[in-house]
Amino acid sequence: MFKKRMKKAAGAVAVLTAGGFLYAAVLGTASADAAEAATSESNVQTGTIVVQGEASVSVEPDTAQLRLGAEVTDASASTAQQQVSERMSAIREAINQYDIPEENIETSYFGVNTDHAAEGGEEQFRARHILSVEFSKIDQVGQLLDDAAAAGANQIQQTRFTLQDQSQYEQQALRQAVENTAAKAEAMAAGAGKSSGAVLQISENGARVDLPTGNYTREESQSAADNSTSIEPGQVDITQRVSVVYELN
Repeated sequence: MFKKRMKKAAGAVAVLTAGGFLYAAVLGTASADAAEAATSESNVQTGTIVVQGEASVSVEPDTAQLRLGAEVTDASASTAQQQVSERMSAIREAINQYDIPEENIETSYFGVNTDHAAEGGEEQFRARHILSVEFSKIDQVGQLLDDAAAAGANQIQQTRFTLQDQSQYEQQALRQAVENTAAKAEAMAAGAGKSSGAVLQISENGARVDLPTGNYTREESQSAADNSTSIEPGQVDITQRVSVVYELN
């Protein structure tokens, strides 16, 4: 029995020793990789200039994103819901005159909630139905809002302007951002009595897109029926930032 125990112990030592050897081998490989990476990074940074570039492109929007609908409060939940439904039917009819594809009109919110009244007051119910509408005729946004309001829309929650496809403008801003780094690199190099050389590396820091929201007002006229909503969509601003590594000669 003593010999069997000795054999088991020896086996355990062998396993531990082998495990230690493998662990050391792994550590040795990892250390070698880290050293190689550090050396490579050092080589890239030596004799280079790192320049940050930025450029913005402003574009007229081609799409409006609207959120509008109706809200009704009543002592009866079913009455409130029915009145909202009637308003929304009229609103949809008004919107349909603009030939907006069905896939560009969808319900973003519908609900009937308790509207807690003041102490001693009667409990009310608030029904609300909101549509999200994507509309490509920017010059008709004001008229659409007027028609929706005339049909019963008493909720206009958002008027935002955007682009159907902004990729081409992102690429344009990228090109300009990279081009803007060349003069900065040359100035930095000249300050050190050297010159900038070839581009070694370019990295993008991501695009920032600022979407305008509509500021609209009711233009007063002699006749209330002639009042119209004026929309000023503004511009979509796309900004790109890059980091460029130049060779220092």
